[in-house]
Order: sequence, then structure tokens, then C-alpha cells
Amino acid sequence: MTKDHGAMRSALNLIGSVMLPQDTSNCSDRHDTPSAPEFLSHLQPFQTVLLSIATFSTIIVVFLSLVHWFYVYKYVSIEKRRNKLYWLIAVFPVACTCSYIAMCVPRTAVILTCIGVLYYLMCLFVIVSLARHLFGGRESFSTCLQYDDRPIDFRSPPFCCIIPRLPTARSTEKNIRRLEWCVLQAPIVRSIIIFLDVVAVAELREDATSYIRYSDMASLCSLLLAIFGVHTLARVTSNKLSAYCFMSMFRLVDISLLFFSAQQPMIFQNVLLRFNLISCGPLLNAQENAYFVCNFIITCEMLLLSVLATWLLAPRHNAMFDAYRPSMALSETTASLNDTEQSIIIDNGEI
Repeated sequence: MTKDHGAMRSALNLIGSVMLPQDTSNCSDRHDTPSAPEFLSHLQPFQTVLLSIATFSTIIVVFLSLVHWFYVYKYVSIEKRRNKLYWLIAVFPVACTCSYIAMCVPRTAVILTCIGVLYYLMCLFVIVSLARHLFGGRESFSTCLQYDDRPIDFRSPPFCCIIPRLPTARSTEKNIRRLEWCVLQAPIVRSIIIFLDVVAVAELREDATSYIRYSDMASLCSLLLAIFGVHTLARVTSNKLSAYCFMSMFRLVDISLLFFSAQQPMIFQNVLLRFNLISCGPLLNAQENAYFVCNFIITCEMLLLSVLATWLLAPRHNAMFDAYRPSMALSETTASLNDTEQSIIIDNGEI
């Protein structure tokens, strides 16, 4: 029993060291993270350049989000659909703004990353809810998939995609609801963990590090389950919702989540910091410098994805914008999936 407990603890410590490696930098003098006024008044030349570029990127991303908001407000006639799209429109500006503020205020880097990931997790569930809405409800969703004989294939990222043979499941309402819960649990779990982390840091101070490491492991497991659920649902809907550019929308959110949440632990912590490729500065230690550079890269990536979204999801070829061209030709291509499936069911009943 003792050996099993020791093996379990060793495994958890190994996983924790991969997720949150210890700071191995050789900083001669340790100091607290500087406040925003102190940091901004003593910027190094490279930090000034990066911060200037990040400012420009953030302004452009926010401007493009306002353009996206205008088109959704004016050319999407269904209020429920508009409300869901408003959440997704804010993905890039929220991520970009969180990263930009974290660059200017180094003390907020960790908490803003947590807030940004929480918003992403909420948007993953909004994507699932949007797919259900476009089908006309969960019952119509299930009926449509079963009519096309499309089972739920579990070979989805992040891990099940590498398993060659997995059993499939029928596209019943119950199974679809289970996948929805896989996605919905993530923002709930993340919110609880953020609250507990704040309490732990306030009470335990420096001793909260080990607790935060294990809570981050729980957050990671929850995030991976949500990614599995949303990928599984998105794959079975890809053909039916192609007129709405649904997969393009999903891929943009998915890729931006990867950039926002995975770069810091996978590249900066486990490669650049572990091998001392990022050094200490006059004000920031190596870990804080890594956050600064990573947040700069995220602002540039959000700008690129925002421009790409403007092109890929343009109203001229996106049935989501049902009021953009109210012509007969467009009406035929943007007909409701719910009406289509109901007509199929009626035809089958007559036969």
C-alpha cells in the first residue's frame, strides 16, 4: 500500500514538473514582481518595441471586433443566433486584451490567463449550443444525424484520435446531451478552481504553490475533456452545417484556444525556461520575461486570426447572415436545417 502511494505521488510530481517546471534561472537577486508604473517607467528597448507592436495589434483586433459586431447586429435576423455570435465575436479581443494588459501589468499575468481560458471554455459551450440551434434543437439534431446514419465517432483530439479502433455510439439525444455536458463542465470546474486558488494564495501565500500545481492538473484534465467533447460534436456536424461556415468558426476558436493556453506551458516553460534560453532582466525574472514575450506573441496571433476570420466568415458566403442578401437564390441556400429535416420525416411517414 505504501509503495502504491509513493508511486502515485511520484507520478503526480512528474506530471506537475512537466506542467509547472521549477525556475532554474540563475538570477543573482530575487525581487518581487514590479508594479505597472515601475515597470513601464524602466522599460528595456526590446520591451518598448514589443509593447508598441502589441498596442497596435490590440487596437486593430478591437476595431475588427466592432466591425464583426455591426455585421452580426445588422444582418443576422434571429435574436437567439445573434446572442450566441456576440460571445464568439469577443473571443479575439478578450484574449488580445488580457495578453496586452498582462504585458503592461506583470503582476496580473497569471490571473488574466485564467480569466481568458475561462472565457474560452464558455465559448466552447456556446459553439455546441450554436450547432444545436442551427439544427433546430437537440431532437432535430439527433434525427438529422440518425437519418444520415452518422454515428458519434470518439476518435477525437486530444488523445482518442491516436487510437485506431474505437466503438461508435448512436446519435441519440441522450448521447448528444452527454457530450454537451463534457463541454459544459469545463467552465464550471475552472470557475471553482480559480476561486479555490485565490483562497489558497490569500491564506497560504508561498506555501500554496504545491496546491496550485495540483489544481492546475485538475483544470488541465477538465480542459482536455471539454476539447474532446466539442471536437466530437463538431466532426459529426461538419457536413450539415457547411453553409454556415461552422467548421471554419470552430477551427478559429479552437486554434486560438491552443495559442492562448498551450504556448506558455508547452513552449516557454518546458523548453525555453527549462533550458535557460530566457534570462533574467533588471526588473523581471526569467519566468516573468517568458510571460511578457508569450503575451506579445499571443497579441500578434490574435490579430492574424481576426483578419482571417473577417475573410473566412464574410457574409457574402455565410448563411449565418440570413438578412445580408434576401434574394430567392440565397433563401434556397440558407434554409433552416430544422425545416429540411422535418420535411424529410414527413416524406418518410407518407411512404
